[in-house]
Amino acid sequence: MARRKVEEKNYPELIEMAEERIEALSAELKQEKANLKQLKKDQVRYDAMVEKQRKQAEVQKAAELLVASGKSLEEIEEFLAN
Repeated sequence: MARRKVEEKNYPELIEMAEERIEALSAELKQEKANLKQLKKDQVRYDAMVEKQRKQAEVQKAAELLVASGKSLEEIEEFLAN
């Protein structure tokens, strides 16, 4: 089995630099995970808001059609009941 030749380097400094880089990457990963979690929460709230706005628009449209029809609420209820 061939052995790899070991070069003369400042190993303590290289090790320290590698450890610092790993620490920085770990902190960045932690921040990205927190960001992702917040984005998922925001998406749920946004989807609920869009659905609520859609329902409000439907109710508004129904009210406009009701007024435009010229019929009374009782007439419309009777029509829908049949």
